[in-house]
Amino acid sequence: MRRNYDIFERFPDGSSLWQACVRGQFDTQRKIHELAEHSENEFFVIDLTLHERIPILCRRKLEK
Repeated sequence: MRRNYDIFERFPDGSSLWQACVRGQFDTQRKIHELAEHSENEFFVIDLTLHERIPILCRRKLEK
């Protein structure tokens, strides 16, 4: 069974904003990396059905 996952963006002030709902863990990982390409903020995933935070964290890699 493929679950739905909600992706949130965390801002430097500690606030969070919902960005997307994606079905399946693989597609969620892909979407979170896609979002991170356009933002320097941190992203995290929550399974709202189970009320669990999923250990997929993503932050844009800073270019040197």
